[in-house]
Amino acid sequence: MQEKLIETGELPDPFYGKNENLFSWIENEKWEFFANILLTKEMQQMDFVEIEFPGIDTYAEIFLNDSLVGFAQNAFRPYYFEVKNLLRIGENKLKVVFYPPIVYHRKAYSSARYKLPAPNDVNEIAVASYSRKPQYQFGWDWSLRMNTIGFLKPVKVNCYNTAKAIGKNVTVTNLTENASEMRFQIQLSRARKAGKIRWESALFGTQILESAEKLERTETVLEPQLWWPRGQGEQFLYTDTWKLFSESGLLLDSMQVRFGIKKSELLQEKDKWGTGYVIQINGRPVFCKGADYIPQDIFPARVKDADLIKMVETMAQSNFNMVRIWGGGYYPDAAFYDACDALGIMVWQDFMFACAMYPGDSNFLQQVKEEIEFQIPRISAHPSLVIFNGNNEVDVAWKNWGFQLKYSLYGKDALEIEESYAKLFKQLIPKAVSELSAAPYIHTSPLSNWGKDAYYNEGTQHYWGVWHGKDPLSDFGKKIGRFNAEYGFQSFPEFSTLSTFSEKKDWDLESDVMKHHQKSYVGNGMILKHAKLLYGVPANFETFVYYSQLTQATAVSMAVTGHRLDAPRCMGTLYWQLNDCWPAPSWSSVDYFGNWKALQYKMKDDYEGIALLRKTSEDGQSEYFLVSDQVDTFSCALSYAVFDLNGKELFTKSISKLVQGNGATKICVNGLKKNHFIRFTWKDAKNENKSRVFSETPLTYKKALASDVKVYITDVDVTAKSAVLHIDNTKFLKDFWIYSRKLGIRFEQNFLDLLPGSHSIKIQFEETPVIEDFGMKWL
Repeated sequence: MQEKLIETGELPDPFYGKNENLFSWIENEKWEFFANILLTKEMQQMDFVEIEFPGIDTYAEIFLNDSLVGFAQNAFRPYYFEVKNLLRIGENKLKVVFYPPIVYHRKAYSSARYKLPAPNDVNEIAVASYSRKPQYQFGWDWSLRMNTIGFLKPVKVNCYNTAKAIGKNVTVTNLTENASEMRFQIQLSRARKAGKIRWESALFGTQILESAEKLERTETVLEPQLWWPRGQGEQFLYTDTWKLFSESGLLLDSMQVRFGIKKSELLQEKDKWGTGYVIQINGRPVFCKGADYIPQDIFPARVKDADLIKMVETMAQSNFNMVRIWGGGYYPDAAFYDACDALGIMVWQDFMFACAMYPGDSNFLQQVKEEIEFQIPRISAHPSLVIFNGNNEVDVAWKNWGFQLKYSLYGKDALEIEESYAKLFKQLIPKAVSELSAAPYIHTSPLSNWGKDAYYNEGTQHYWGVWHGKDPLSDFGKKIGRFNAEYGFQSFPEFSTLSTFSEKKDWDLESDVMKHHQKSYVGNGMILKHAKLLYGVPANFETFVYYSQLTQATAVSMAVTGHRLDAPRCMGTLYWQLNDCWPAPSWSSVDYFGNWKALQYKMKDDYEGIALLRKTSEDGQSEYFLVSDQVDTFSCALSYAVFDLNGKELFTKSISKLVQGNGATKICVNGLKKNHFIRFTWKDAKNENKSRVFSETPLTYKKALASDVKVYITDVDVTAKSAVLHIDNTKFLKDFWIYSRKLGIRFEQNFLDLLPGSHSIKIQFEETPVIEDFGMKWL
């Protein structure tokens, strides 16, 4: 709805300035949508004519020719209505009446005995908890408030005979070294009168089945080729073609099916530290590396398959092997999971509940039941799905966030909320997961709060002691959970992104526009505090933006280094957050327009399968480690060269190190002093060349002037949309950042330490750039 008003010019871009405020009235009104359906004689002769709403957001009455067809109340599932008897040849009038959540729940909310805590919903009528729609649209500490209304996907009219497929599922029910037992299912629409159905499979042959809403067959795959996560083996996918025929031989439906064979388990074993949290794939423990993924736009309908695929490709380019789909957004379309299947990205899937308490009444539970019975088979059919998680921070919120005091929830009311939690997350959802998939399930994340030392020894951890507490930045590398599913630090996006929502006059932390786009209660002050500690007082806003990205990258890299060096005690690191839903300062490593921040480049290096990581010891000395998440121990040929900051090579050394599988090996570098630059080169397990450079701190050098740096472009290929940027520098450049003033430029590498000399960076572009499009910063 809002998108249409923007498209017609009736409302402005909500991202620009403070325009968000111009949209708030929309969710206080009832809205009516109208369309005509043209029915032909041929359509009427079909057995069924139905209206399909693949995504309807959210509370809506559907009328056809003034007759009530049905009521929708969940944005996370499709709706199908059989309407043949209500249609006539020619034009038919479809009317859909939408009731925004505030309007729909107002009366019940006002008379409720108690109010369910929903701290991110700051409206006077806080109804996020009661509404099965994306929770982030009610506002979050990285998102504007924009409760969308309307159709998430185009409405369809389906005409068919007998029955048609509306869903499928693939489950590995048992996996041994020599065979895999498979269960294949097809969900049918209007199947009650179909009689017997012939199911033809190109891989497994033909079976005759009795008609049912869910067709099922079991098959055995001998000597199966397994699907493995990225870095662990091949992402093998089987391809099959399924065809359904009626008893009379009528083709009812056909589909191409890709599936993988793998087994995922969650190990929560007691050990000398506490309770572990290990994702095991095909019997092998895997160290998980990645980030938390949020919706890519505040308007879900604007996110296309190409956008989803590009985001998963970014994960693969950055050496992720896992992504967590966070529970305050929505379930992505199939293209997302298809890309994860192909590229070996394991999916941790939250159900869509976050940071609030939820009802347990029969209607709400029924809505959730219908939602998950649609979503679980759709998602778990993908081999990339490795775990389902009940919710984000609901349990930890109830136990630690002071809801009881703030919302006056005691006695009977508190008990009812706890019982609702149990009904939803410990009964309804796990039952459906076990019936519809073979994936492991856990009721919440985190399992342990941050704060006390003992908390870091028990299961999943969301560490927010720096951002929401008073911990120093160095604690990112010290306070380590058994599986770190959230932790992070904010930064500002680059200047091309800032220019899409602000003018130069707004480039001030105290401007109304910057304050409006900063949704965290401590945001700008927290960034500035730690940036000043690391880099000093920024001279201007542009320098602050630069410092913010360096600070974020430093903070998260400290954490990742600590997590990887702590394996096998720690077996997972997922930083908050990968992406944005609008252009603004946030915890993202990739901004709304796909620009990589300093953090994303850092993660690409830190997440290498065989990575060279640096840790600062308690006495302030640099320690270097080769860290492996590979299975096997192997002999690694490594060399390093040490330079002074003028580029003079001081000494080199070549060594061979036995790198333990899922372990770390310390690299002793003797003679390294401050103002030294070190370049490591090594071969990974695939015998591919890798390298990484570090500058020993503290550095004392004279900062290069603009006249010491020359940048130019060569090898412009307008067909491939690629070019090469060259940097010639006569002085040392620390954390050299080259940026584009225009959107659409992608840099292969950035934020580099550069000795004097000539260097090059490959770029991809949407519009052919000129050298004046680029700017630079360095320390």
